[in-house]
Amino acid sequence: MKTGLQTIAAWMLTVATLGAQAAPPGTPPAGDPVKGREDFATYKCAWCHGTEGQGGLATVGPRIALVPRGLESFIAYVRKPSARMSAYSEASVSDAALKDIYAYLRAQAPAKAARDIPLLEQLRKPKG
Repeated sequence: MKTGLQTIAAWMLTVATLGAQAAPPGTPPAGDPVKGREDFATYKCAWCHGTEGQGGLATVGPRIALVPRGLESFIAYVRKPSARMSAYSEASVSDAALKDIYAYLRAQAPAKAARDIPLLEQLRKPKG
């Protein structure tokens, strides 16, 4: 399992490798993923979306890590969500904090397929 710093290093390598493909055109430079992790906890995002943005219960916050949404779109959604999420004004969460949270979410490792998780694979196989 990767540590947070290994995940960030892998993300930075991916960004360097992909170049302009890593972010939509017109997206400002990435924020600070380490600060974003702190902000994600401070603003209680993990309560609904899980500690790494992996998603909570089916009826609560969806997966938001690695969702292909640009920074501007992310900030706009946090300010005026279209689903059950509460809106957060700039007075409650600054654009700078959202930029860092966005960088943290984009730094997460991709989710493993269920077949690649031993416990889930054991549960899937019939006992015989």
